Amino acid sequence: MAEAFSFPLPVFFDSDVMIAGSVSTHGASFALLQLAELGLIKGTISEQVLEECRKNLAEKLPDAFIPFEQIVIRCVTVYEDSTSTIFGSLASNQADPKDASILGAALGAGARFLVTFNVKDYWPKPDTPITVLRPADLLHRIRSGLSRLDT
Repeated sequence: MAEAFSFPLPVFFDSDVMIAGSVSTHGASFALLQLAELGLIKGTISEQVLEECRKNLAEKLPDAFIPFEQIVIRCVTVYEDSTSTIFGSLASNQADPKDASILGAALGAGARFLVTFNVKDYWPKPDTPITVLRPADLLHRIRSGLSRLDT
């Protein structure tokens, strides 16, 4: 059975995807952020992701800092982690300990997808309402879903 999407699609972006989309205008990370800017994706990041990106860009890729800040303004909502302890405890046995807070924030934000290059660090249970995918895999699913829409 074909996967059904309703738009805007709630997607939580991990820091690696945000950085990749800020550094290059090619690739699936950038394409997903463009879809967020267009409103087909409801892009969300956490305060933790925001700070991690800022720190890494300032230290390693300072030329990408301004494009990143523009992407944050145009493409994503920053989820306030006020309830992350509730979802963090739920996520604690479904992700690597260093990434449980990311999964918790994604769950708290109501994301249907958590997009990351580090999929091996997440193993949500089948009854957890989130799917963890690499950017290219989500982009492929979106393309497939859009191709099935009636015109």
